Amino acid sequence: MHPVIRHLREVFVTRTASCCTALVTAVVLGSCSSGAPEESSSPPEMPAVTVEATQVFAEDFVYKVALTGQLEAEHSVVLKPEIEGVVEEIFGTEGQPVKKGETLFRLRAGEQRARLDEAQAEMRLATDVYDRTQQLSRSDVSSVAREAESLARLDVAKAKVALAKIELERTRIHAPFDGVLGIRMVSPGTRLREDEGLISIDAIDRLQLIFTTVEFAAALARTGATIHARVAAFPNERFPGMIFFVSPTIDPATRRLVMKAWVSNGDHRLKPGMFANVDIGLPARKNTFLLPDSAMVYDRHGIYIWKAGEDDLAVKVPVTIGQRQDGRVEILSGVAAGDWVVTAGTNKAMSGVKLQFDRDAAAPNKEVEVGA
Repeated sequence: MHPVIRHLREVFVTRTASCCTALVTAVVLGSCSSGAPEESSSPPEMPAVTVEATQVFAEDFVYKVALTGQLEAEHSVVLKPEIEGVVEEIFGTEGQPVKKGETLFRLRAGEQRARLDEAQAEMRLATDVYDRTQQLSRSDVSSVAREAESLARLDVAKAKVALAKIELERTRIHAPFDGVLGIRMVSPGTRLREDEGLISIDAIDRLQLIFTTVEFAAALARTGATIHARVAAFPNERFPGMIFFVSPTIDPATRRLVMKAWVSNGDHRLKPGMFANVDIGLPARKNTFLLPDSAMVYDRHGIYIWKAGEDDLAVKVPVTIGQRQDGRVEILSGVAAGDWVVTAGTNKAMSGVKLQFDRDAAAPNKEVEVGA
């Protein structure tokens, strides 16, 4: 065999033997160490988790329902003439406030005045005839019948005068109620026909708010209840009102109940025809527990919360909820006054884990509106 090859073979055999010896030694030492008993150790303590919490307290709760409706004038009418004629004079201007009985239009009245003059002349003649007949009847029995006839003619003459005055009065168109004039539809000289519109007038010192509610919310429908209206033109304002009418029946087609409320409008900022959102509430419920919606946790078993138990250890508590409003939930069962409930960080809570939260910063949530 070549000397170089022989040398390499001897080196390989020597190194293989050394590796096997080291491996056996390691196995023996490992088996010896595994036979020694390990020291017992307790499981590591779960670290505390930082959350936000609020304290439960009893408060009054008003459940409100948001509805939609429309504002309408208290009274609204388009003035029309009772007779045909020609517009002689216009007294009111568009947008002008007027009082009940104020004259707004005058029609040509020459014909009506002439008829009144004629009727008054006939009445004077009938009065004179009646007076002379009365004097004759005192001395002539046959004049009694003529006296009755003359009295009847006098009554007819008086009736004609009254009718002529009415016809003359119809040439003037008056405001039927206090209100504000709208769009005028005629001009001086316009020839009018009966039932032709002259001008609109609306009473807007207070408005009717007409709205509907669904059948299951009929408990809200009671006269005298307070409502608040919100309109797009004044988004940061709420206009109070009071329900004065509740329909005695539910519309069978829509299954909705119609209600009306008065809304004061002395400054005339609200306009008839505006859409409005209506807030209406049930009577306040006393000693109610309310929690933020963020405190609610949901799983296949239902709804629960995490609250701080003894030593601030997390406790999972099933709850029964009632109404929801403005990001808050009514709690019917599962909590008591004074409990601390996790409102943020519920995903970090586990049963038995210590909860860390700032009690001073966790002020109770008292943002509840009681029919304001």
